[in-house]
Amino acid sequence: MFVLRLLASLNDEELIWYSIKSRRWMFDLQKIELKEMSEDVVKHMTEHMGRLPGKMQLGLKLCACLGPSFDATILEKARKDAIIGDDFLESCVEDGFLQTDGGSSYKWSHDQVQQAAYGLIPLQKREKLHLLIGSRLLLSIPPSEMERFIFHVADNINRGAKLLEDLEQKYEVAELNLRAGEKLLQQQSFHSAVNYLMTGITLVGDDSWGPKYSLTLRLYDAGRSPFFIVVCASHLRSHVYHSNPACCCSF
Repeated sequence: MFVLRLLASLNDEELIWYSIKSRRWMFDLQKIELKEMSEDVVKHMTEHMGRLPGKMQLGLKLCACLGPSFDATILEKARKDAIIGDDFLESCVEDGFLQTDGGSSYKWSHDQVQQAAYGLIPLQKREKLHLLIGSRLLLSIPPSEMERFIFHVADNINRGAKLLEDLEQKYEVAELNLRAGEKLLQQQSFHSAVNYLMTGITLVGDDSWGPKYSLTLRLYDAGRSPFFIVVCASHLRSHVYHSNPACCCSF
């Protein structure tokens, strides 16, 4: 895909072109050699995406924030009133950015393509965009569907959680992280569960035992066992490595 994108980019810049007269592809080797050709695939893809129409770029930014895979429904809620074009998803599939199962589910064709799209977002604006997307999802997704999209919501709000100032909002997001952590515990995904539960504990703070006793207790209770497992696994891995560095154990 990178090679195809590179050739398309060179063609857009008229450094390679098809000659009808000679019936073959022509190229300006001197200009191509002078052009700084980055070996970084992600950087090149980002540069290519940066030349796309504005609404296409906006759609790619939103999709990049939704993770490796997402449903068309969640994108619709994330964009709200933003204009990305009625044929945005179809165009992304045609361009090779996204793949679809034929229904409403989409995934990035490669993780580096997602990274390239994420690179379109200025570093200083990423937390704000994540918080905006997460807030939109939280407000627009019915309680009956929240379980299905909870990771999309929690992940985005967590990325922008530093911008939260209202204490009640922090409590609400902490409860969201508790639900995400509990869901992962059911799947025995302990490392991921710890991340959500610790985020929740950080959000409620040290003074939450009074006003939010039940929520705080549930966070600590839920986090106790997976945290113990993760820490023990880490210590065991370190002990095995130091006793026999050649050992390639996996925990």
